[in-house]
Amino acid sequence: MRLRSLAIVAVLAAPVVASAHPPPSPPAPTPSTACGFAIDVHTIDADSHEALPFVAVYVDGVYVGETDEHGHVIAGGQCAGARQIKAERGDYLVGERTVEVRRSRSLELELTVIPAEVVEIEDEAPAPVALGAATTLRGAALDRTRGRGLSEALAAVPGVTQLRSGTAMAKPIVRGQFGRRLLLLVDGLRHRAQEWGLDHAPEIDPFTADAITVVRGAAGVAYGPDAIGGAVVVEPPPLRRTPGWGGDGFLVGTGNGAGGGGGARLQWVPEAAPAWSVQLEGSGQRTAAAWAPDYPIDNTGSRQWAAGATIGYRRGDASYRVGYRRYDAELGVCSCLRLESSEDLRALLTRDRPIGVEAYQADFAIERPSQAVVHDTVTARAEWPVADGLLTAHYGFQHDRRREFDVVRSAVTAAQFDFRLFTHDLAVTYAHRLVHLSDHLHLRGSVGAVGMFADHAYGGLPLVPAYDGAGVGAFVIERLLGRDFELEAGVRYDHLTRTAPIERDDYLRLVRSGQLAMDACPLGTETASCRSRFHALSATLGGLRQLTSALALKLELATAARVPTTDEQYLNGTAPSFPVLGLGKPDLGVETTYGATATATYQGERLAAEVSGFANYIADYIAFGPAIDADGQPIVDVLIRGTFPRFVTGAVDALYWGGDAGVTARPWPWLELAGQVAMVRARDRTHDRYLPLVPADRLHGAIALTRAEFGGLRDVRLELDATAVARQDRVDPLADLAPPPAGYVVVGGELAATLPTSREPIRLALSGANLTSTRHREYTSLNRYFVDQPGWQLSLRLTARFDSPTSAR
Repeated sequence: MRLRSLAIVAVLAAPVVASAHPPPSPPAPTPSTACGFAIDVHTIDADSHEALPFVAVYVDGVYVGETDEHGHVIAGGQCAGARQIKAERGDYLVGERTVEVRRSRSLELELTVIPAEVVEIEDEAPAPVALGAATTLRGAALDRTRGRGLSEALAAVPGVTQLRSGTAMAKPIVRGQFGRRLLLLVDGLRHRAQEWGLDHAPEIDPFTADAITVVRGAAGVAYGPDAIGGAVVVEPPPLRRTPGWGGDGFLVGTGNGAGGGGGARLQWVPEAAPAWSVQLEGSGQRTAAAWAPDYPIDNTGSRQWAAGATIGYRRGDASYRVGYRRYDAELGVCSCLRLESSEDLRALLTRDRPIGVEAYQADFAIERPSQAVVHDTVTARAEWPVADGLLTAHYGFQHDRRREFDVVRSAVTAAQFDFRLFTHDLAVTYAHRLVHLSDHLHLRGSVGAVGMFADHAYGGLPLVPAYDGAGVGAFVIERLLGRDFELEAGVRYDHLTRTAPIERDDYLRLVRSGQLAMDACPLGTETASCRSRFHALSATLGGLRQLTSALALKLELATAARVPTTDEQYLNGTAPSFPVLGLGKPDLGVETTYGATATATYQGERLAAEVSGFANYIADYIAFGPAIDADGQPIVDVLIRGTFPRFVTGAVDALYWGGDAGVTARPWPWLELAGQVAMVRARDRTHDRYLPLVPADRLHGAIALTRAEFGGLRDVRLELDATAVARQDRVDPLADLAPPPAGYVVVGGELAATLPTSREPIRLALSGANLTSTRHREYTSLNRYFVDQPGWQLSLRLTARFDSPTSAR
């Protein structure tokens, strides 16, 4: 909810608050009645009902103290009888109230801002504290990720790993959940793209973000039914409010996957039209194929660029904003993923190097197989203050095109797979102002409705059919705020319909493989028309208890539902970046999770820590894994285009549980110690076995030395870190193509400093990953069947911020 913070008061007649030690007032006469009572005074803004700190409080003219950051002060030693309470702060009218004291009591005073000549500063209210486990990257922590993909940028968060495949990209895994169960929200809009490939990285440029929040745990009420495993919320920087210009930028160069890139953002508010604001941004990157420790990972070069523009307008308390962004990437797919026969596959699973590695190169060329992706986003957002609240309307249009190029005859130039997804999203939300229930109880919340329409067009070899879908939803969330506790409850309902025409031959293949009953969809002479309807209900109940100013406990209970994606229903084939033959299951139902998350946080001067545990029971969990024949052996299909392991989709009941923790300590100003640990356990309760693709236990530690100045440089930081990943032994050996890879330890580091410049700071950093070039494979990566992970990496990064000389933000 929008706040109004009124800062500089230029009124000569306004009362000026006394110093911290005002002149002593004569003591009140000693009454003959009982004494020793306490009055808990709480001061709030009469307009916004937000707590007011730094308010001088008097009882019967005697100064008792100044309110703290929560607007509280205790007036102890009070005697029974009538007492006059007065509260003063320079930018507010004096608040006075007479109360009858018969016992210790609490009192809330509403102060009204002085309605005179003021300089008004508008800003967004801080988001409510998450009642589950959530971590936000911003500032210096986000700057260190410049030039990396989204999943790499999030890898520093406890409980987050990466799912890699045969391209230079990856997608994040949060507590064992990824892709379909991990919602991506960019500027308040759900990111909609192709989801059928395990390797399909989000078409998101992290440079667009001013902050990235990772919500670990079901968040279906707040973000929608796909947030069954969590959410990644990408927030762009707010538009500039003051006349002038400013911005930031970065340059980065890399050694392994040689290349580099850069980006810049410019914000401008014209002096002649201060109600208008403009933001322009762009970034680009070009890299060659990377090296494993002792051989190149052939054909994994990449080319990416992104650009966007946003225009905002403010009129009074209302604001309007429109924007456009484009992401464009061309990604090579490792040559190692293509096999000619089942003998090649069996031989590869026993080798420590890909077949034909002698011909591999680490160059910039992007050859077949490859993929090309374009993602366009248009947004329009408006906010109006209405009826004691704020009404927000948000519309988004997205166009996602993915083309995949397989190895074919040289005369063929077109893509073998061409996907186009068009989506429209509309959300309307009303957030009411803080409601005053009592001296220490307040209520804040919101209600909203959403709508969606999707049209998917496909052309090419059999894989995923065209379809159209439409959905609506509604939600309500309310939070009760107390002095040292918060309670939140919410509920959401979503309805989705989807229709897909499936080619007759593809339909019959699904029937023969046992993925679909013959009469599941009306079958015509050429196509079968499969129509699905889904109802999804999500609910949450959470609480926070602030035990001390530094220590808080949080508990969240949640249920969330997820509608199956189109690939889970209709997938029927293989693709260059998808080195398996995948089969969907059109008659899948809604996946429902019932979960609990308990979190403890500590935020002290020298120590910050978070410990979180979770458990999720998922009914009708949609699993995707290797198909096993009657003899317990993986099924391998030999097609014209090569040999592929068969992976099938099915519904089981699953149980996920585990925990993660992070701690940062600064025993001395020049030393910082950090550590993280994460573990996830997952069982298929239907068949009483382990689930595949669950991250192994991992431990991360770092030590950093800092100096305010050194050798003419400022803010010098030297950091060394190490990550240890265990072997994933909790697997079903009969449900995988190869045993899990061995555990490993990788070492990294960074040396960074701010250069001495006349005005704007320029930050230079040299960072390294896997400095010992340890040979390893990641269990959650499909690459592990074919190739090692990249070896050493060095990168040089420069970041800078700039502002117009005569303005301040």
